[in-house]
Amino acid sequence: GNGRIPDWRLSLKRRSGVQSALGAAALLYVTGAGADTANVETSVIKTLVSGDTAYGGCMAQLGRRLEGLLPACRGNWVTFRCDGTYTDPVRAYRMLDQAQLALATGMRVLVVVDDSKDHNGYCFASRIDVTSEF
Repeated sequence: GNGRIPDWRLSLKRRSGVQSALGAAALLYVTGAGADTANVETSVIKTLVSGDTAYGGCMAQLGRRLEGLLPACRGNWVTFRCDGTYTDPVRAYRMLDQAQLALATGMRVLVVVDDSKDHNGYCFASRIDVTSEF
Protein backbone atom coordinates (compact mmCIF):
# COMPACT_ATOMS: atom_id res chain seq x y z
CA GLY A 1 0.00 0.00 0.00
CA ASN A 2 0.85 3.55 0.73
CA GLY A 3 3.17 2.81 3.65
CA ARG A 4 0.69 4.13 6.23
CA ILE A 5 -0.32 1.89 9.10
CA PRO A 6 -3.93 2.43 10.18
CA ASP A 7 -4.58 2.64 13.91
CA TRP A 8 -6.56 -0.62 13.84
CA ARG A 9 -8.98 -2.78 11.94
CA LEU A 10 -11.34 -5.36 13.35
CA SER A 11 -13.27 -8.25 11.97
CA LEU A 12 -15.55 -10.81 13.56
CA LYS A 13 -16.16 -14.47 12.92
CA ARG A 14 -19.57 -15.90 13.73
CA ARG A 15 -20.00 -19.51 14.78
CA SER A 16 -21.19 -20.22 11.24
CA GLY A 17 -17.68 -19.39 10.03
CA VAL A 18 -18.68 -16.28 8.09
CA GLN A 19 -16.05 -13.59 8.48
CA SER A 20 -16.80 -9.92 7.88
CA ALA A 21 -14.90 -6.65 7.96
CA LEU A 22 -17.07 -4.24 9.88
CA GLY A 23 -17.42 -0.52 10.40
CA ALA A 24 -18.05 0.89 13.85
CA ALA A 25 -21.86 1.00 13.48
CA ALA A 26 -22.17 -2.60 12.31
CA LEU A 27 -19.66 -3.72 14.93
CA LEU A 28 -22.06 -3.33 17.84
CA TYR A 29 -24.87 -5.02 15.96
CA VAL A 30 -22.84 -8.11 15.04
CA THR A 31 -21.27 -8.32 18.50
CA GLY A 32 -24.77 -8.62 19.91
CA ALA A 33 -25.56 -11.29 17.31
CA GLY A 34 -23.34 -13.93 18.91
CA ALA A 35 -19.84 -13.32 17.55
CA ASP A 36 -17.30 -15.24 19.60
CA THR A 37 -13.95 -14.63 17.92
CA ALA A 38 -12.38 -11.45 16.67
CA ASN A 39 -9.37 -10.69 14.52
CA VAL A 40 -7.73 -7.66 16.10
CA GLU A 41 -4.99 -5.76 14.28
CA THR A 42 -3.11 -3.66 16.82
CA SER A 43 0.13 -3.14 18.71
CA VAL A 44 1.49 -4.85 21.84
CA ILE A 45 1.95 -2.57 24.85
CA LYS A 46 3.20 -5.01 27.49
CA THR A 47 3.80 -8.72 28.14
CA LEU A 48 3.40 -10.59 31.42
CA VAL A 49 4.74 -13.93 32.68
CA SER A 50 3.74 -15.20 36.12
CA GLY A 51 5.57 -17.72 38.27
CA ASP A 52 2.37 -19.64 38.86
CA THR A 53 -0.85 -20.15 36.93
CA ALA A 54 -2.13 -16.64 37.65
CA TYR A 55 -3.39 -15.06 34.43
CA GLY A 56 -2.95 -18.43 32.72
CA GLY A 57 0.83 -18.11 33.10
CA CYS A 58 1.38 -15.44 30.44
CA MET A 59 -0.46 -12.55 28.80
CA ALA A 60 -0.09 -9.63 26.42
CA GLN A 61 -1.60 -6.18 26.69
CA LEU A 62 -2.88 -4.98 23.33
CA GLY A 63 -3.17 -1.44 22.03
CA ARG A 64 -6.97 -1.72 21.76
CA ARG A 65 -9.66 -2.53 24.33
CA LEU A 66 -11.70 -5.63 23.57
CA GLU A 67 -14.98 -5.12 25.45
CA GLY A 68 -16.65 -3.20 22.62
CA LEU A 69 -15.93 -6.07 20.25
CA LEU A 70 -16.25 -9.06 22.56
CA PRO A 71 -18.17 -8.03 25.71
CA ALA A 72 -17.01 -11.10 27.64
CA CYS A 73 -13.36 -9.97 27.33
CA ARG A 74 -11.90 -7.68 30.00
CA GLY A 75 -9.82 -4.66 29.08
CA ASN A 76 -7.09 -4.98 26.49
CA TRP A 77 -5.27 -8.05 27.85
CA VAL A 78 -5.27 -11.51 26.26
CA THR A 79 -3.97 -14.75 27.73
CA PHE A 80 -1.96 -17.35 25.83
CA ARG A 81 -2.55 -19.88 28.63
CA CYS A 82 1.09 -20.87 29.03
CA ASP A 83 -0.15 -23.26 31.72
CA GLY A 84 -1.32 -25.52 28.89
CA THR A 85 -5.07 -25.22 29.42
CA TYR A 86 -6.12 -24.40 25.83
CA THR A 87 -3.00 -25.33 23.87
CA ASP A 88 0.26 -27.04 24.72
CA PRO A 89 2.65 -24.90 26.79
CA VAL A 90 5.34 -24.84 24.08
CA ARG A 91 2.92 -23.37 21.54
CA ALA A 92 1.61 -20.89 24.12
CA TYR A 93 5.12 -19.67 24.90
CA ARG A 94 5.82 -19.31 21.18
CA MET A 95 2.76 -17.06 20.92
CA LEU A 96 4.14 -15.06 23.87
CA ASP A 97 7.47 -14.88 21.97
CA GLN A 98 5.58 -13.38 19.01
CA ALA A 99 4.06 -10.73 21.29
CA GLN A 100 7.48 -9.94 22.76
CA LEU A 101 8.95 -9.65 19.24
CA ALA A 102 6.24 -7.17 18.29
CA LEU A 103 6.78 -5.21 21.51
CA ALA A 104 10.56 -5.06 21.05
CA THR A 105 10.47 -4.10 17.37
CA GLY A 106 7.36 -1.92 17.31
CA MET A 107 5.76 -4.16 14.68
CA ARG A 108 2.00 -4.69 14.49
CA VAL A 109 0.11 -7.89 15.34
CA LEU A 110 -3.01 -9.68 14.19
CA VAL A 111 -4.46 -11.49 17.20
CA VAL A 112 -7.35 -13.96 17.00
CA VAL A 113 -9.25 -13.54 20.28
CA ASP A 114 -11.72 -16.19 21.45
CA ASP A 115 -14.25 -15.15 24.10
CA SER A 116 -15.43 -18.73 24.68
CA LYS A 117 -12.09 -19.50 26.36
CA ASP A 118 -10.82 -17.22 29.10
CA HIS A 119 -8.98 -16.94 32.38
CA ASN A 120 -10.79 -14.75 34.92
CA GLY A 121 -12.39 -12.73 32.12
CA TYR A 122 -9.22 -12.32 30.08
CA CYS A 123 -9.86 -13.93 26.71
CA PHE A 124 -7.65 -16.50 25.03
CA ALA A 125 -5.56 -15.55 22.00
CA SER A 126 -5.57 -18.60 19.74
CA ARG A 127 -3.25 -17.02 17.14
CA ILE A 128 -0.86 -14.10 16.86
CA ASP A 129 0.83 -12.92 13.67
CA VAL A 130 3.58 -10.28 13.65
CA THR A 131 3.62 -8.04 10.61
CA SER A 132 4.80 -4.67 9.37
CA GLU A 133 1.73 -4.31 7.15
CA PHE A 134 -1.89 -3.27 7.84
